Order: sequence, then C-alpha cells, then structure tokens
Amino acid sequence: MQRIAPENDRPHGLAWTVVLPGVVLLSCWIAGCSSVTPTTSTSTKTSSGPQTYFAPLVAGTSDINLVSQTYAIDDGAGTFSQSIYKPVAPPGPQVINAGVFTLAQRGLLSLGTTTHYVFNGSSNYPAYVATAYNPPQAGSFAVELASQAGALVQMLGQPGAPLAAATQCPNLASAQTYQFVTIPAALIPSSQGQQQYAWDPSNDTAYGSVDISSNGSTVTFANISQYTLPSPGQTGAQVHSAPTSAIGLCGPTFFGSTTSIPGQLVITNPGEGSQTIPPQATVGIGPTGLLVEDNGDSSGGTLPPPSPALFYDNVLGAGTGAVGLPKPLNTLNTGAIAGAQYLGFIYGAGKFGAVSSSPTGWSSHLASFGLLNTPSSCPPGVASTGTLILGGDFPNDDPSTYANGSGNCDFTIDLGPEDTVNYGLYTQATVTIYPAYGGGKIISTVDSFPAVAIAGELNGKYAIFVLGVDSTQPWAIDLLQSN
Repeated sequence: MQRIAPENDRPHGLAWTVVLPGVVLLSCWIAGCSSVTPTTSTSTKTSSGPQTYFAPLVAGTSDINLVSQTYAIDDGAGTFSQSIYKPVAPPGPQVINAGVFTLAQRGLLSLGTTTHYVFNGSSNYPAYVATAYNPPQAGSFAVELASQAGALVQMLGQPGAPLAAATQCPNLASAQTYQFVTIPAALIPSSQGQQQYAWDPSNDTAYGSVDISSNGSTVTFANISQYTLPSPGQTGAQVHSAPTSAIGLCGPTFFGSTTSIPGQLVITNPGEGSQTIPPQATVGIGPTGLLVEDNGDSSGGTLPPPSPALFYDNVLGAGTGAVGLPKPLNTLNTGAIAGAQYLGFIYGAGKFGAVSSSPTGWSSHLASFGLLNTPSSCPPGVASTGTLILGGDFPNDDPSTYANGSGNCDFTIDLGPEDTVNYGLYTQATVTIYPAYGGGKIISTVDSFPAVAIAGELNGKYAIFVLGVDSTQPWAIDLLQSN
C-alpha cells in the first residue's frame, strides 16, 4: 500500500537535518552516536536510570498526536513521560502525558498519568493545555525487556505500540538478517481507494525480511523481501512493487539514535528547516535487536499546519510501520515458546466504511498469554498443544482482578510449524477469538482466522509478534515473555 507523506516537513525532519552525505546531524536530546551490535544476552539486570524509547505511529487513537513519539521510563524514580516533537512555533519537544508507575505482577508496569496535555490553539500559535490528575489516572501499561532494551506500551485511549531503545547506531559490518511484520492500520475496502492510515491485506505487505549492515552513519537495507498475508497452508504472495534496497543515515535525534531513510520524492517547499528529501521511514534498533519502523506520517490537520499529501511506497512494513526481530541462526524450540508466559497488547485496527473518511471499531487491550494446563475458564474444546498459546484480556482492563497476574482465557494463538528455511517465521499461524474477549463487545461468535508470526529471543526472553485479519479488521498481537 502506498503511504501518504506531507508536503511540509514532518516532526522527524525537524528533530534533525539530513540533505546529502556530509551534512551535520543535529542532536535534539541525545548526544553522541556510538555503535552496538545486537546480541541475545541473557542478562536480567534492570536499569535504574531513565531510558528513552522510540515509538512508531500506531493509527487508531482519537488523540491529535498522530505522529511518532518518544517515551521516557525511569525505573529508579518510578516515573514516565510520553512526548512528541512540535513542528512549529517554535519547533521542539512537547510532553503529552507524564506520570508515575508501580510494578505489578510478572513485571507489568502500571502507569498512572498525573498530567495530560491537549493541543488547544491555532496553526500559527499552537498551545497545550494541561489537565492534572490526583490520584493518577489509571488504565495505561508498559512491559519492558531486561536492562530496558525494549518495551511495549499502551496509553489509555491509544493503541499498544512497540518501543525500541535506540540508544546507539547499529554497528553491523556483516549484514544481519531481520524478519518483520507490518504494524497494521484500518482495513480498507477496494471501493475506498487510497486512504491515510489504511492497510489492504490482499495487496499490502504483511511480513518480510531485510539484510541490514552499517558503515559509520550509513545504514544499508538490502535484499528487502515483502509478502502479503498468507492463505491457510500457504505462504504470502511477494509484493513486487516494493523497494528491494534503501540507504539510511543514522545519528542522534529527538527519538534516539535512529536511522532516517530518504524518500525518492523531492519536495521543493519542505517547510521549516533545510531538509529537501523527506524521510520515507525512521527506524530504531535496540541494543538486543528489537527493530521498529515508522514509515511516514500525514498530519492532515491534526498537527499545525495542515498540509497537502503525497503518496509513496513504504520501505519495510505497510500500514503505519513494522516491528522486527533478528532472524535466529537455528531453528527455534516452538514448544518452549508456546509454553512460556507473556504480557503484551492485542490491537484490532478497525476498518473504513464504504464511504467514510475515518476508520471505526478499533480496540486495544492489555493481554496475558501462556496460561498453563488449560484452566477451566477456557471455552469448551480449547486444549493445550505444542504450538498453541492460550491467553486473553483482563476484565475491564484491570490486571489486579487476577491474583496470579494472568488474565482471561478468550484468545488463542496457534503458531503452527516453523518455516524450514526462515527460522523464527510462522506463516501458518491461526488466531481464534472467543465472544468473551473485550467484555463481549468485540465479536458475537467464535472467530478463527489465518495469521503470520515472527518469534525470537531478546536479552534471553522470547518475543512474539503476530499479524492476521478476519472479515472485519486487522489484528496485531505484540508479546514479550514476562517474569
């Protein structure tokens, strides 16, 4: 699917400037750009200092901040913040949410918002009005990897999102193969044509692979392969219109040490700043290999100033971006993966109506997976297998209602067989949603549909990212192994 890029500069571009090789990268928050090679360290140390994470856009929120973001989580102080980069008057960081958190069961961070900032102004004089909460507003959550090497987050009223700790630029003299799945946007019917924040699973990228290498600040994305969502028992069709390679530049930015991939469209009036080639994508890679991509933003008036848009091809994922993992060197132990316990988020991206200009029906819920011994609360006929992962949401999104930190049994992921060549890739996965999911507000009957999944280890913990689509909408399930 082609994405929409604004004519004026997007927040990424205002955080730093890249025109041609040799142009200086300007740091907004993070100084220095040293290098690190992704590893699978088994360290379980938890950092006591603040960590800044790069968060890609995940469409679906009614909030005006439809742009990529940063999250700062301070494990020692027990505080967090969510920020964007204002494009105008004057450009700079803007906190959207700030607050405190408590450590709940199985390593879950229960976030409490103490201050929320809402845009209230004009394109020439943007202003943010603060609302304070005492006690803190509950309903937001995060799950961090050990040593804050990556995370998942869901703010109240916003979709769940993967977070990359882009602390340093990649140091990959030899290419590292990554596998990725799309971060979906709303399902779009063929009658709608092109829309911002939309995903067409019949034509758009669902999953793929890329070889990433680096030389100083230059990051090369080679052998890009993209595929549509597989049919049952099949692999996906190759997306031939997608690019096969791209070159990016990495440096310290507002979002961390992220890589910007220039686009092929030259904009003669880029707005503020001196950038003349807008990024097609911004990619962050954490120290243990978690990759997230934000593949473009169209503010469309949600951030000043409103701007006309251009279509262009995505780099990795379609929808609004991608999440990826290093390809394992050997076959995975699927039984061990299915037998582990996870925390994460289930995101239903919603859909466009036949003539509607905005999607409806999206949802995002905190989820627990890895229920053991098929508890009696599961629907009749559900039984554990070597590839089936049992889980679900929590009543009223409140994890404190279960003493053991596990939630409902109303959602299953059957990974199916691992690809015999692409280790860590599962193209024959099946997702099943039961009517109790979402408090009985999501579906009315058992809903089972094909999906694709990638799995691997990050810092000695399993990570699973799943993408599927039923007759109503796309579904993304992001999971990190919990304590």
